[in-house]
Amino acid sequence: MPVFVEWNWKERTKSFLVIFHFYDDFSRENLRIKKYERGKVIIFHSPSREEAITPDKTWMSWAPSHPELGSLQELLSLANIINGLKEHEKRWLKVLLGAECRLPQAGFREMIDVYGITKEIGEDKRTVVYQNATSEDHFCVELCPEYIDYLKKVLKPLLK
Repeated sequence: MPVFVEWNWKERTKSFLVIFHFYDDFSRENLRIKKYERGKVIIFHSPSREEAITPDKTWMSWAPSHPELGSLQELLSLANIINGLKEHEKRWLKVLLGAECRLPQAGFREMIDVYGITKEIGEDKRTVVYQNATSEDHFCVELCPEYIDYLKKVLKPLLK
């Protein structure tokens, strides 16, 4: 299951929010989804009490491989470093991380090439651009070792 990374700039706190999108493409059986029928019961146990509930939602679990887990941890470490930078440095990173995304009139491909991320991580890696309900454009890139290397390369001049 590919994991996509989105960097979202929060103006109020002057920091980035890193968002993980988990997309089940059924390439591996590491995502388990169990939909319970009405009337079935799950017992939740906590030190204070046991309670039985009838779930209305889907129960989902994900079993990441060691490399996937390592990539997630490394990305979170880099996110902490990024949010520890000065405000003007973080604003400079908005374009390089894709947090300041605008879909051009010319089309999708040109927008991706502007960031240069696909050239850096490889054309075989997937990127996603989507619009939310407020018509804001959002850019996501597949989490992979090449993307981690790209982030380190972008951060290197700022960490001297």
